[in-house]
Amino acid sequence: MRRRASGMAYRRFGAALFARSMNPIAFLSSSLTARHAAASDQAASAARHNGSQALQQSLATLLEGLLKRMRGGAAPSPRSGGSAAGHAAGTAPPASHTTQRAVAHTDAGRAGTAHAARGTATTAHAAKPPANMRVGAPTGTVEVNKPIVVKAGQTFDGQGRLFSAGPGLNGGGTAETHLPVFILEPGASVKNLQFKGGDGIHLLGDARLDNVHGLQTDDDFITVDGAENRAVDAQRAGYSAKSIPPGPAHVEITNSSFQNSHDKAIQINGDVDLKLRGIYANQIGQLAVTRGGYPITAHVDIADSTAQNLKSFLFRFDSRQSTVRIANTDVDGGRTPVNVMAGNPANVHGTRSVRQSIQTV
Repeated sequence: MRRRASGMAYRRFGAALFARSMNPIAFLSSSLTARHAAASDQAASAARHNGSQALQQSLATLLEGLLKRMRGGAAPSPRSGGSAAGHAAGTAPPASHTTQRAVAHTDAGRAGTAHAARGTATTAHAAKPPANMRVGAPTGTVEVNKPIVVKAGQTFDGQGRLFSAGPGLNGGGTAETHLPVFILEPGASVKNLQFKGGDGIHLLGDARLDNVHGLQTDDDFITVDGAENRAVDAQRAGYSAKSIPPGPAHVEITNSSFQNSHDKAIQINGDVDLKLRGIYANQIGQLAVTRGGYPITAHVDIADSTAQNLKSFLFRFDSRQSTVRIANTDVDGGRTPVNVMAGNPANVHGTRSVRQSIQTV
């Protein structure tokens, strides 16, 4: 009888040992049951033979020890924390926490610029171009005697070269009649280049310019075409003016600079939504201007930019509908106010130095 009882107890204990590999709590529970059964069998057998109270005391001690183990050791040990039991219950291991650092991606090496490209600010402002920023040496020079046309939807990568106006772009010989170095069809982009001379870059519609640097011009660096010059530029580009989408052009200029012009950097002849980020302007008349006295609506958003040695206002817009938003932008390191002339001064945000346009329409 004793052998049969002992055999049953050992089988129960073996089953409990198998459960250990599956779950620590299950193991302890099974172990408690098996050992309790074994101890009970032993106690019953011993009682039948000699009625020993010492064996009963031993049983009580064993049970007390097992209960303490279950209360204090139910949680998996560090060794078994990653065991199959935890994963079988659908508990994923804790996600690793990695510190993400913003990495400035730049084409400065190819474009020959002295500063890294800056992305659009999100929760914090990006770094502004430094005062007295210098544009680096170009990777090569291309003389342009006929406007370079960038087709609709395409991107022209200048690969850091300087595109300099040749005699073929002189037009009638005056600044107002010079031909553009580039004409961008709607949806075209240019990046990683320097340019000087001629009438800069003309935009037939939506456009994006990144890491583009105007070194010198006798008139304007960038022209947003209106109805009149749009027809002329479309003809030069071999593009149908009727194919130009209606509505304001959406233009984005980033990580770019304009230096050494007695006139504007950006001439706006047609309605535009203009976004400027990371702009440096030095020794120019004004940064952006609409055609004087015309009802041209410009919505301009500028941030993270630096201007020095302006001859007049940062912006001048005559339409009452035009708006300006300015953030993290200064003139002469803050020594000069950010001056704006507007058709409706209430539509200018980010500066207190706003004057009413003398040609308000």
